[in-house]
Amino acid sequence: MHSLFTREESRDVDRAAIEELGIVSLVLMENAGRGAADAISEVFSEGLRRVVLVGGPGQNGGDAWVVARRMRLLGYRPLAVLVGDSSKLRGDAKANWSLLHELGIEAVPVDPGDAESIGGYLAEATLIVDGLFGTGLDRPITGGYAAVIEAMDEASAPIVALDLPSGLDANTGAVLGVAPHAALTVTFAGHKRGLHQYPGVEHAGEVRVADIGIPIQASPAASLWTRQDLRALIAPRAPDAHKGTNGHLLVVGGAPGKTGAAVLAGHAAFRAGAGLVTIGARADSRAALEEKVIELMTTALPEEADRGAVESLCEGKRAVVLGPGMGLDEVGAAWAHAFSRHAPVPTVIDADALTHLASEGLASLQGAAAPRILTPHPGEAARLLEISSEEVQRDRFAAASALSAKSGQVVILKGARTIVAAHGELRVCAEGTPALGVAGTGDVLSGVVAALAMALAPFDAAIGGALLHAVAGIEASVGDRGLIASEVADRVPAVLARCLGD
Repeated sequence: MHSLFTREESRDVDRAAIEELGIVSLVLMENAGRGAADAISEVFSEGLRRVVLVGGPGQNGGDAWVVARRMRLLGYRPLAVLVGDSSKLRGDAKANWSLLHELGIEAVPVDPGDAESIGGYLAEATLIVDGLFGTGLDRPITGGYAAVIEAMDEASAPIVALDLPSGLDANTGAVLGVAPHAALTVTFAGHKRGLHQYPGVEHAGEVRVADIGIPIQASPAASLWTRQDLRALIAPRAPDAHKGTNGHLLVVGGAPGKTGAAVLAGHAAFRAGAGLVTIGARADSRAALEEKVIELMTTALPEEADRGAVESLCEGKRAVVLGPGMGLDEVGAAWAHAFSRHAPVPTVIDADALTHLASEGLASLQGAAAPRILTPHPGEAARLLEISSEEVQRDRFAAASALSAKSGQVVILKGARTIVAAHGELRVCAEGTPALGVAGTGDVLSGVVAALAMALAPFDAAIGGALLHAVAGIEASVGDRGLIASEVADRVPAVLARCLGD
């Protein structure tokens, strides 16, 4: 697990190091540049003959000038290009720019509007270092600076970004007008949120963190989780475990024409460790379900969807999946509302149940009888928040936080780099593949999460389920398409076995 910082949190870390710990800011810049130079030398050892460093007048440019000096010390011939007026340089950036001249390193200031000169310098490059704008940028880049970034992106040499690709929003991963596509981003002190949400992921390339000598004591709200974290979440089974101790799960869903969704969720729950799984079937679909199930059991949903019926159905169960293929009619709505309010065990709310929940409002979950885990995709999240899906995608961290705050529950905001939110905390799943973008994979995720929720706290079950689902998708797929949902479920045991055995 790695901390993810916002621009504000990054500033606070720097300020605390300088003001509270007495670390000289020039030392921090030196450490940043040295760390970036080390990463560059390791990754691009064959491409350092002519490194062109493009820097702005701020601190990000100062980091670039340190890298230029380190490249010279390694025996290469770097070129430092300051985009802007050198007379406006201040502080540490000015000191490092001056050092370039004293050491005889090629360093030229260029007006942002001088596209011809900038293009000429970039044409020589075997590697380009982007030090124009760093983490602090919070407005769109326009004019000459935008043209410089476009020129970098169009050049043939690979790009290394310092701290953040210029033009990328550190908090959301949105592109502020224009941003280069880096092959490598060397970010300082800690990961930034925007590097781990799209489109930021596509612009960042490989991300490495350079240690700049700051003992970070802050605990950011967001963190990045990878497959290596699964072992810390999921414990091996006791040797005498049996189906009773492994837990009985109830799946409520499967309207006519949609029975496969409920079967997929139940199948995935078995693959993730459930001991028994029963599908609560509507009268109009139970016969169809009986034709499809082998290991799964079925039970009839009563005619009346009330608290008593819900509590009776949950007897002996340790968790519920609510919604896969439930149906958008009155019957589906009645059971969605009844279970979301009254189920006395942890309940994963998915698919059609989320649509019904949108009509009632997220606040209805504040008084739920037990923990709830919501699993919306961006369209469902938009309906729940009464905004557009574009707004959700523009700032997924904010959307996930809002969903959790309004409902008082755990939320899994699905999509590339899935975000799990609860209690003001955010966890990002670093794993995934475009091949998971196919019908039924959401049902599989719900089954996996619910199976884990029988043994783990809801927040841990949510991120653990997201990771298991994503890694299983990666390993079951061949390329970026052609995967089917059942293949994801069937891969889960192998992923679990390997993660628990490492």
